[in-house]
Amino acid sequence: MAQINKIAIDALAEFKDATLISHPDFAINRGVEVAVAIGRVMKRGEPYRFMENRIVRVLRGFVRFSINLREYLISEGEALYIGQNSVAEILDYDANSVVDLLGFTLSAENENIKEEYLVGSENEQWMEEYFQLIYTISAIRPFDRRSVEHLLLSLHYRIVDSTASSHHSKGRREELFRLFIEQLNTHRGKHELSFYAERMNISPQYLSRLVFETSGTAASDWINRAVTLQAKLLLRSSGHTIEQIAEELNFSTTPYFCRFFKREVGITPTAYRKNNYL
Repeated sequence: MAQINKIAIDALAEFKDATLISHPDFAINRGVEVAVAIGRVMKRGEPYRFMENRIVRVLRGFVRFSINLREYLISEGEALYIGQNSVAEILDYDANSVVDLLGFTLSAENENIKEEYLVGSENEQWMEEYFQLIYTISAIRPFDRRSVEHLLLSLHYRIVDSTASSHHSKGRREELFRLFIEQLNTHRGKHELSFYAERMNISPQYLSRLVFETSGTAASDWINRAVTLQAKLLLRSSGHTIEQIAEELNFSTTPYFCRFFKREVGITPTAYRKNNYL
């Protein structure tokens, strides 16, 4: 399996930023411009894999993300909690957007979230209190890892609990659609709707109808989007030929993969790779 472009917290240490506090497996950056805090490590519209949990909290403006194929528009006062190993793209943001950024891992592996949580603006006050307390304590030398870890775990549970009602209120159709997206993110090299339907124990016909009625987008388009996302990630990795990537993504021939990619992205895989390494 090819290695893909990843963003880990320790990569942030090279940036000399007065608002950034960074330790192994933990970093917090408060009140920074999106173009500065994110734009220097991520290109707009390009996918990256986050190696740790992330929280993006918008203080001014907006940021539009694609996280694991689903789009989120985060406006002033809102926050997005993103699970580790997620694939993220910045789709758009206001030129004057300002955000808080928090990246971390939790000691207990089962506490790392597996999906995204959108935290509404009604929770802005306690989110601010958590961020300020974490920022203050993490700035103390020597670094009090245990205190920060307890605060992060508390914040984790507070976010999960505050969004639990919306998650539990989802009907079966929405839950099945969520499962479909989860399967897409796990098996990005699979092209057949029947593959996903079988794993979900429903018929392809029902899955096709459910996905379109729930999202307004055909299941085949969702599948193509997942395959394209993985292709982008692999093309931006070094050491793998176009032929190897086509094979890994289960295309019958390399020309077929190239035609698919150009149809979805607008340029050939070779041109895409060249543009991202110049």
